[in-house]
Amino acid sequence: MNDYLYDIAIIGGGIGGCATAIELARDNHSVILCEAKSYPHHKVCGEFLSPECTAMLDALDLTAAIQAVKPAAIHKAAIIAPNGTSWETELPGIALGISRYTLDNLMATHARACGVDFRESTTVTQIQGDLESTFRLETRTATHHESIHARTVIGAHGKRSTIDRALDRPFLKNPQHFVGLKNHFIGKMPPSRIQLYTFPGGYCGLSEIEDGQVNACLLVRTEVFQGVCEGSIDRFIEWMKTQNPTLGTWLRTAQPIYKNWISIAQVSFANKQAVVHDMLMVGDSAGLIPPLAGDGMGIALQASFIASSLLKRYLAGQISAECVRRQYAADWGDAFGLRLRLSSILQAIMLRPNWLTLGLHLINAAPPLGQFLLNQTRDSKPVQI
Repeated sequence: MNDYLYDIAIIGGGIGGCATAIELARDNHSVILCEAKSYPHHKVCGEFLSPECTAMLDALDLTAAIQAVKPAAIHKAAIIAPNGTSWETELPGIALGISRYTLDNLMATHARACGVDFRESTTVTQIQGDLESTFRLETRTATHHESIHARTVIGAHGKRSTIDRALDRPFLKNPQHFVGLKNHFIGKMPPSRIQLYTFPGGYCGLSEIEDGQVNACLLVRTEVFQGVCEGSIDRFIEWMKTQNPTLGTWLRTAQPIYKNWISIAQVSFANKQAVVHDMLMVGDSAGLIPPLAGDGMGIALQASFIASSLLKRYLAGQISAECVRRQYAADWGDAFGLRLRLSSILQAIMLRPNWLTLGLHLINAAPPLGQFLLNQTRDSKPVQI
């Protein structure tokens, strides 16, 4: 039993969890972070830091460490339909390609240096309490169980976790429609761009990361994945190569870094709550944006600053628990609601080749339309840092 009362307990040591931990620890708050895995580790992710992330990474004092690993600079995006129809655009700034294996490890190291009590290989199994009465978190490692006490809790545990089931979150009752896959390759890419290749029921993004590698990350509807290959990833990849010939040519000539693709099933884009039993949810725990928007990592960072700002005021006695609940839900919705809704509509079009081809012809004929859609899936009101 740990009787020490932390100011903040954070569940999950990805981008959102580490960013929140860094920001609050630097404000002299006592922070404990529980991460179920050990570092470094791979995640199914587009591994794309959008241009909007630059100011937030600077504010966290992470820029120098990230630049030291030489991430890829990306300033163009392209969409390629199965029949070869394509659209290309300039991004509103320089994005960075960096693997989660590297980025999460850098952020965790920085969090420790800022004074965060960082617990790797530690799973949170139960949570009790609220903002008024404080929280108790039950944790489990390979060797023991422990109770942790905290005044506030941040949920940054990703798309889905055992803690979501313990909290009986409603989104788990909805159909989980997608499968995600990722691998790294050595292969030639057009410089400084991310490319999205579509196929019936899914799409695959290719973009450079550090060390001259290329991240290939794809999303596919579960029924398509199961229907064409009965659950075999290798058979699915072979099928996908035939569905978008341009992508197939690249995959046949590139060299995979890892023998097996990393996978995640039951990916849900259902609506989630930003506040659950007085926990503030950050990143994918609060809502998952379709990866075609390229803004998932940026949303995690931005939400961490929104949550940190509120918790600093609450812990200082400047605002009430009710204000925290109400304001975080409102701020989260204002910042991300429109982006999530528009990206979901665009994803529905992406998954249907005939619709996508018509859409690409339209935005090629009317370039301002393409730029408008791009801008609407970005952060139009940057968080105050």
